[in-house]
Amino acid sequence: MVRLTRHRPPGGGAARVRGPDRARRVVLRLRHLDGEPVLVERTAYTDWVAPAVRALPDDCVSIMDSIAADAGMVAHYGEHLIDALAAGSEDARLLRVRRGSPLLRQRYLTYTAAGRPIEWTDDRYRAGTVAFSVSNSAAAAPLERHAGPGVAGR
Repeated sequence: MVRLTRHRPPGGGAARVRGPDRARRVVLRLRHLDGEPVLVERTAYTDWVAPAVRALPDDCVSIMDSIAADAGMVAHYGEHLIDALAAGSEDARLLRVRRGSPLLRQRYLTYTAAGRPIEWTDDRYRAGTVAFSVSNSAAAAPLERHAGPGVAGR
């Protein structure tokens, strides 16, 4: 774990993770593959989840698996948004890339079966380190496409 703070969620998640659970626990983690930094995770947990997160050791491999097993807080639904952006100063320093280098960003929200928000995550991957696979079908096609910022609709 790089940093643990208490404030608003990263990357615009404040509007999505709302309700009585306004205060947040934010965790910043740096993930490595073969000793190289490849992922900066910024995750905000709602207050009702924060005590379970606080109880975990700093070197916990999977916070979500741990809080599901230890506290029964299970994610049943998630919304993901995947896009690209240029590395800012902090991401560049942590990932050991130049400022402005391309990063793949995955933002997502997870909810309980009752629809209560658990977490808002903003993950940033170094270019060339991961691939995402999305499956869909005519029977169940939850895939949506949205124009990025500054891109006119068709």
